[in-house]
Amino acid sequence: MGQIFGAIGFTGGAVVMTAFLIVGARGQWKIKLSHEGVIVAAFITGQLYAQGGETFSFVADMSGGLSQAIQTSFGTAGNFGAGAVALLMCILIYGLKPSKFRNGLFALMLPSMFTAAGGIFDTLTSLISNLTGTVVA
Repeated sequence: MGQIFGAIGFTGGAVVMTAFLIVGARGQWKIKLSHEGVIVAAFITGQLYAQGGETFSFVADMSGGLSQAIQTSFGTAGNFGAGAVALLMCILIYGLKPSKFRNGLFALMLPSMFTAAGGIFDTLTSLISNLTGTVVA
């Protein structure tokens, strides 16, 4: 059976999802994303960024820098792991008053943070990675 949309690729999928995310978050005409929809779309977009390679490596660099800054802010005596940073980001996304821009930005960074955290977070990221790879590869 052939592909429905033809060859997309991870970079092509990331660009398409970025456009979908921007248009959907603005929601001015046909494509409208809710606050939760922005989170899901941004997470999938972040996943495609991670698989897209060097073109979108800035997101991994940005999330790694943020994670490192949070972890080191507690000093050498503090034990603040990558799992705690991932949980903190989830609480900020779902606990603060909804903002499509902030939620989208944080959700773009979540796949890299989840991978660094390991455990159930990495399992979730791997599962979604396999699903997105099935669609765009």
